[in-house]
Amino acid sequence: MSLDNVDNLKDLCKDEDCFKELKEIIGEIVDEKDQKATCLSLLESAISNDYDSILITELSLEKPGPKIVYVNDGFCEMTGYSKEEVIGKTPRILQGPKTDPKVLEKLKSRLKNGQCFFGQTINYRKDGSEFVNQWDIHPITDKEGNPTHWVSYQHDISERKRVEKQLIDTKIEFDDLREEVHCTTIDVNLEGVIISANQAFCALTGYKKEELRQKKVWALFPEKYAQSLKNRFEQPVSEQTLTGLDLKGVIKHKSGVPIQIKGKTQLLNLRDKKVVRAEIQNISLQKKIVDSLQKCKNELGQKLDIETS
Repeated sequence: MSLDNVDNLKDLCKDEDCFKELKEIIGEIVDEKDQKATCLSLLESAISNDYDSILITELSLEKPGPKIVYVNDGFCEMTGYSKEEVIGKTPRILQGPKTDPKVLEKLKSRLKNGQCFFGQTINYRKDGSEFVNQWDIHPITDKEGNPTHWVSYQHDISERKRVEKQLIDTKIEFDDLREEVHCTTIDVNLEGVIISANQAFCALTGYKKEELRQKKVWALFPEKYAQSLKNRFEQPVSEQTLTGLDLKGVIKHKSGVPIQIKGKTQLLNLRDKKVVRAEIQNISLQKKIVDSLQKCKNELGQKLDIETS
């Protein structure tokens, strides 16, 4: 109900005072909803540089799949679908022949256990064209801590994949290429020495590129995590020891402020050398976003409870 048609309720009120009071209550509810819409808009703006797309679904994972209850403009731009076309549908509308079923199984398994999920596979836009979609999915919980919805942050990383392939096939300079893509990365030689970092990583840690070069990568981590990482590099080099390495933990900002991160590594075999690349995510930022969304959701829910009681 909006203030434009509240006058339709006048005949249901016993007198003018009753109608006036009802109109004031509805006005407060409308204002509250507008405030929450503004809050959500500000959140989207705040994270627009970190995520291409945001999608929120219901909790149920059973067929036909969780229903989409919200998408942002970034989702529409990335997929070609309008909001009206996807609300009530499931994210499975993005799947197609090249969507990796193993990734989907892992996704379903983790969500069934109430766990977050990070992964990527080929998805399809409305026009049928392919793109590489990277998900980062977290539960939204109610006031008792019970999950009620899933929020999915998404990247179209097709360009990054193209660049990575080009990097492996040729001897293109790291820095210039990676500034073109939307990720936070650091490159380390087999002795653990940082040889390159992109602007996003410098912004995350507060260091300049020249300050990072020649540092050992474990020097950026507290001792609790540093020794484990150092041990990895002291082992014989292999795909198994330096690919898929879990970097979840705390990284130290130059100022000393701890930042929760997670990431994965891969071993790049260039023509004249091997390089370990780590892609990093700022979990501290994600938690703030999830907490803010949760706060908005809870406050709006409380207001609606008052309205219906």
